Order: sequence, then structure tokens, then C-alpha cells
Amino acid sequence: MMKVNVKATAPTRLLVTLLLAAAPVMRAAELKPKPDPFFEPGFPFYQTKVDLTVPGGPLAQNFAVRGLVLPLAEGIVVAFDQDLLRIAGIWTAPQNQPLVTQMNMAQISYARPHDKAGAQHSKPTGTISFPTALKPGIATTAEALKTDPRKPNATSDLGRGPLPDAHGRFLGIEDCGTTAVLHYRVGQTQVREWHEVSTLAGQTVILRHFAIEPGKQTTAQPLHFAIGPAAWLAPTTRLATSPTPEGGQLAVATNSDALKLAAQNGELTATYIPAPGGKEHRFTIALAPEAADATSLAGQIGATPPVPTPGKSRRWPEAITTAGTTSSVKANGLALDLLALPETNPWKRRVRAADIGFLAPDRAAVLTYDGDVWLAEGVQSPGLERVTWHRFASGLHESLALAIVEDGVVQVATKNGLVRLRDRDHNGEADWYENFSDAMRQSQSSRSFPLDMDLGPDGATYISQGGIPMGGGGTSFLGSVARISPDGRTADIISTGAREPYVTVHPQTGLITGTDQQGTFIPSSVSYLIRPADHFGFNEEKPAKLTSPLVWIPHTEDNSCASQVWLTGNKFGPLAGQLLHLSYGNGGLFLISPDLDAPVPQGAFIPLGIDTKIPILQGRLQPDGAATWLAGFQIYDSRAPQLQALGRLRLSGDPVASPISAKSCADGVILNFASPLQADSVRAEQVTAQSWNYLRSKAYGSGRYRKDGTAGMDPVGVSQAVVSKDRRSVFIHLPGLGPVMQLEVRHTFKLENGTPAEGVTYFTIHQPHAVNLAQSGFPSVDLTKTDIVSRPQIEGLPTEALGKVLSTTLGCIACHSVDGTKEGKTGPTWKGLFGIEREFADGSQESANEFYLRDSILNPQRKIVKGYLPGMASYKGVLTDAQIESLILYIRSL
Repeated sequence: MMKVNVKATAPTRLLVTLLLAAAPVMRAAELKPKPDPFFEPGFPFYQTKVDLTVPGGPLAQNFAVRGLVLPLAEGIVVAFDQDLLRIAGIWTAPQNQPLVTQMNMAQISYARPHDKAGAQHSKPTGTISFPTALKPGIATTAEALKTDPRKPNATSDLGRGPLPDAHGRFLGIEDCGTTAVLHYRVGQTQVREWHEVSTLAGQTVILRHFAIEPGKQTTAQPLHFAIGPAAWLAPTTRLATSPTPEGGQLAVATNSDALKLAAQNGELTATYIPAPGGKEHRFTIALAPEAADATSLAGQIGATPPVPTPGKSRRWPEAITTAGTTSSVKANGLALDLLALPETNPWKRRVRAADIGFLAPDRAAVLTYDGDVWLAEGVQSPGLERVTWHRFASGLHESLALAIVEDGVVQVATKNGLVRLRDRDHNGEADWYENFSDAMRQSQSSRSFPLDMDLGPDGATYISQGGIPMGGGGTSFLGSVARISPDGRTADIISTGAREPYVTVHPQTGLITGTDQQGTFIPSSVSYLIRPADHFGFNEEKPAKLTSPLVWIPHTEDNSCASQVWLTGNKFGPLAGQLLHLSYGNGGLFLISPDLDAPVPQGAFIPLGIDTKIPILQGRLQPDGAATWLAGFQIYDSRAPQLQALGRLRLSGDPVASPISAKSCADGVILNFASPLQADSVRAEQVTAQSWNYLRSKAYGSGRYRKDGTAGMDPVGVSQAVVSKDRRSVFIHLPGLGPVMQLEVRHTFKLENGTPAEGVTYFTIHQPHAVNLAQSGFPSVDLTKTDIVSRPQIEGLPTEALGKVLSTTLGCIACHSVDGTKEGKTGPTWKGLFGIEREFADGSQESANEFYLRDSILNPQRKIVKGYLPGMASYKGVLTDAQIESLILYIRSL
């Protein structure tokens, strides 16, 4: 017996002293990381949506959007619909086949991380028995079984959310070793249900066991069950049979005289009337999909066993140790330490880190996209010399966001809702998967991920759901940011019309910000200040309202935004208090500098000049505030080379040379620095500026447009660059500055110690407003001096070398390979492209000559290559003619 002691600040903490039976500590290099199948043998449940529709059958629609797949003995699988509290169907998975067709994006990409093509709805791998309709599976009245009381969507989306609370509610799943016990409430009656396979009367039988707790009402409340469809016969009150479409027999029996079977509207129902007495009632319903001797079933069921309970032994006893690499990347006063993930483990599980949260200063919970939660100890050590990992939970549905709530409980955002993981038997692993909140309706769309989640200072949860309607979609929560009440019971939509939104809440003020990616009516990457009734217009023909963003972000800087982190406290040096913006598209780090004093909130976007090489999805501040942890993995296009990674961002000790905040005003912009500048390096000649607008339309993305509406960018003249008295701020005088969607200001200054302070800041100016320059550190600026000293330089001649550089800086190679490979790429390869005949989705053909390549860069939606989907933005106005010619020269060279 190995004993590992960990600190616990309260009895209800997740982690207490862990007793690990025969649990050797394993280092990550001891096993090869080739993953085992997605569905881990022996685990008793998996959250996943399941399409059980049988074309042409009596159930035209049978879809469990929030399904629970329960593997039993002999390959038998039960699908439970947690929204409708019903058995959606039962089947036997063929030998060596998964439980369902692995068509969810997490399942498709599990063995082949870049493969996400064709994401659809998972379906049973065997013939379905005992299917039920999209109606409640249990109710307190027979009438309530007849119709679905949930409000339908305006589209065909079946993601309608849970039943009304008065009808009932799914409470959670209890992991009891080989058995999953489902807990739910019907009216005021608590029900526990679990399943097993047995052989009765020479036939394989699925046993639905029930434990009914005494109700809160004064008289016993009956329960009505929907068992299955078709013209059922009921020769006795304990037995029913029906022919199947294949000519066999389905049979149902029970061991309780209190359970009455009857045919109702072509469906078999069961009514249970509990006997008097304030004690638990247990009974069993036997389902025989291949009945040979149905009449003998009832007498052979026997007594219903006691409800299973979690065992004390651990399911995953082994501990894995990994180490970190400090200062893997250093730039601009920042350092990134990379921590090796436990990718080599006894269970051969892939570890695609999606998020991280802290249970204690030195202990973290790490979430994976594949539904696992790992606990890591030793994460605060300066060198990350030894981090110990234990598996804590599994079976979650395409999980992407994690938060630590009430007394150290892990909360995970999944497609089945917000799940709180509790270790009630104190063995170091979750055994209670609480359905904390399913109030936010989950779309059936394959792209409707709960992307991000953050906690407000009032205890509410803020959550965002993707808005790309693939495979059905249309719930009001699609593409929204919602607030889940502190008790989890209600969900209120704050904003709508987003494409792939992320949400962040300031932990003290409650200020809500968010990001989104380029799409229809979202012409470039963007960061928002999120307020009630905001609407962003994605995927609409003609939006009635479009919310102005806090700041537009050039597609060339961040083509795929991820989450943000408020660097609260005072431990992050010059960046303390700032809003850190994360990029999935290129692994870059940026600052968002909000200007909330402006008549319309606006802001600035500041690249920090550090390439983490991580396809970042989430960032979380370490409890002491001295570091931020970054988690991410590749599935869609990203320029970041890491497949999956977990990193710690901290100060390196070197000066931060980029601006740390910025603001526009009526006469120019102000850049603020962490360290004093060399006064003589701050000159107007060291600054260039240009501006452009975007076109908000139903087209995907936008090019860049001048004020007169033509493609391109307007040069902005610089008159003065004035340094403040403390030499930590610079006012850049831009005479005639007016409203503009994107203003780019580049500078080449020097810090006092000679370190180059070169960088670029992007502003969005909805309405210029006056700023007291004297109070900002510039008491004697002469604004009548409007002579232009500096303008952007004209670009030189096109070259193949420039084209190669642009292919990287613009992110082209994230989607288009240059060596012929297709894996992980959503666009055609450039290898051998020039001069070949292209076939398009509309059946037409065209030669890939100079004219075709130029048009594809400027008008990428005009012709979509066969086998690919639209997704590339226009570079009209973004690239000069010389840059376009350079790209074409580079493509020709391949």
C-alpha cells in the first residue's frame, strides 16, 4: 500500500490523503503514447450525443442530444437521454466495434489529431431495441408521457434542453466501479436507476433496476414509465411481448406486482404505485430483445439487488511524473516554461490539454478534450522538476473549459451541461458527476461547443457556445454568451450572434469581455465588451443590430482568437492589472487596453512579440498571481507547431519593451511603457501610421478599405512624438485623426538601457474624445503644430523570398502545406499547384495560373476547390500588389 499525503484546507476538499493500492509512480517515458480506443474498456459511462433515428420507422426522430452511453456486459449498450429521462434505445455493439460510430469531433480526432473532417452525429453500431420517442421517459401522470413539453426551436434543432423542473430533473451519475447509477428526480420523487445483463430463461436480458426513495408528499405518488413503441400485448400485468420489424420478439417483464404494464397509444407503458411506508422501494424491469420463452421471464428475475456504491479502491491507481523545461521561450521580458503532459500512461490515453484550474497553489486540475480530468501536483515549483499526475475523472462530452468552484470542486463545461466532479468516498477520484446545470440548451450542431467558461464575483457562471450550425442547429443559445445563476437552475442569454465566442469576467469588477473569430458580419478577429442584448450578426442574411466591438484585431495578427486572462493582483510586474489576449491561430500573446471612458467603449490591441508555439485555447492565472498557465491543442488550423501543450508564462527578469497600455484621443494616441525610454529616441521620424476600415457584410471576412471605399489603406501623417516627464509615456500627434475601424501605429524607440522598444499598436476609434494631456504627463504639447514629419514608406519590388516570409507571417501555411501533405490542413496544398487544372465544387475547371492565384487571394469565395469548404478571408486591401506578386512567385517555386 502506497500512501501519498496532500494538503486539504477543508473536509470537503476534493483531495485528501490518497491510499493507492499497488500504485507505483511511473515516469512519462515508460510507455509509448500510441492511444488505446476512445472508449476505455471498463469505464461505466460516456456522455455523447447519439442519433438513434431509424429511417422509415415509427420513430422519425430519436436523438439524444445529451446522451449517456452505458456499456454493459456482452457488448450490450444502453443509451439514456438525460434531458427527457428516457432510455433512448439499446443495442449490441459488434465485436471489435466501438459503442457508437465515432463521428463526434473529439472521437474522430482522437487517434488522428488533425482529422476532423466529416464530423457528424454518432449512431449505434448495432440494431436498436426498445427505442422510445422524443417524449418523457418517466412522469408522475400517464398524460405527461404523451407529448414533449419542451418548447421546440424555430429550426429542426432537437437541442431543446431539459424537461420543466416541475416534471423532473436529471441529478447526476455515480461511478460505482463497473456500474453507473443514474440519479434523477420525477416530481418530488428521487429515483436511482442502474443496469446489468443477465441470462434468464435461456435468453440475454437487460435488467433496469430502480430504487425509489420515499417522496416528500404526504401520499404516495405513482410513477409512469415509457418502455418502448409498437403494438404491445399485455397478457398479464407483469409481462408484455411484441413482434419486431425483423420478425423476432421483444419481451418485457417485472418482478413487482406494484408495476402494471399496459398498452397506451401504441406504446408500452408501466405504472408503479409504491406501497405505503416511508422506506425505499426497489424493483426491476427486464428487457429481452430476443425473447424465446417470454412467459418464463417474470418468475426468474428475482429480487432487486441493493443499489451499488462506489468502491474504495482507485480505478487509476498509478501516478505519472513529468518534468518541465524552463524558459523554453523568452522574449520581451517574458518567459514560457513548458510542462510535459502525461501522454505516456498505463491507460494509453491521449492528453489534449484544453484548460487548467487551481485547487491549491501547487495543485492543479487539467482538463482534456477527450473527457478526462487529471490532477497535477508540483506545478508551482520554480523548475517544474517533478510534477505528479493522477487521473481524476473521465467520460465527459467534448469538454473544453474548467473552473474551480465552492471549496475546491472541479466544474467542467461539457455538451451535457455543467458537471461538478466530487470525490465523495475520498479516494482521490471523482465518483459523483453532478449535473449542476443543464439550463443552457445544447444545440445538436456538431460545432456547438461550450467553448469557454468563467466565474463572476457573484458566483454565477458565464459560458459561451459556438455558433456554427453544422449538422442541424438553431437553439437560441447557439453563438451566445449566457449567465448561469449561482444555483445552476437558470440560464440568461447576455449576447447573441457570435461565431466562436470566448468569454472572460474580471474577478473583482464583473466586467465581461470576449473574443470572436472572423466570419459573416464579423470582418476580422475581434474583442468585445459584452453587455446585455449585444448582438454580433454571424451567419445572418441581414442583422437588425450589430454591436460595435471594443477593438478590431487584424487577421494578420490573430486569425483565430482564443480566451483572455485578467492579470489581477500585483505579482505580474508591469503587466499587473492588464487584460492578456491569447491566440489559437498563431500562439501569440497580446494585450487588450480598454478605453471605457470613451463615448462608445473602444480600445487598443498590443502584440507582445512572444511566440509561445502553443495553439492556445485557455489561460488561467496562478493563485499567487505570479504566472499564467496556458493550455491548448491542435485540431483546426494553427501556425503554432505544438500538437498539445501546457505552459507557464512568467516574467523573465528582462525589461518589457513593448507598450503595456495605450489609448487614442482626439489628437492622436498615447503609448505607455513599463520602463523609461531614451528621450532622444522618441521622435516623429520613428513612428509610422496607417488606417483602414472593414466591410461588415454576409461575406466571409473582409479586405481592407480606405475612407473613400476603395481597397487599400490610408497613410496617416505623424506630426509629433512627445515623451512624458517620467519618460514612460509617449504622445503621438496625428492631426485630423477621426473615427476608423483600424489604426496601426508602428514605432522604433529605445529603452533607457539601450534595449530596442520596437512594436506596433492597433486602435479602434469609434468616436475620438478629448483627453487631458497635461494630466496624462504631457503639459506643454503644441497641438497647432500640424506639419507632417512621417508617413509609411512605399514597398519595394516583389521577390520569391518575400513571398516565403509572407506565407508564414500571414498564416497561409497553417491551411496550405508546401510539401504536399494534407493532414491537418483545411486548404489545398501549394506543392505543385501552379499550372495544374483545378476542379471546383460547382463542377467547373480552371488553370491555376497567375490570374487564378491572384483572384483566389483577393476573392477566395468565388471558386471553392472540390472537396474543401469555404473559410479563407479576402486579402483585398491587406496586401499590396508587390506582396501578392511575391506570394505568387513563391507558389510558382514550389
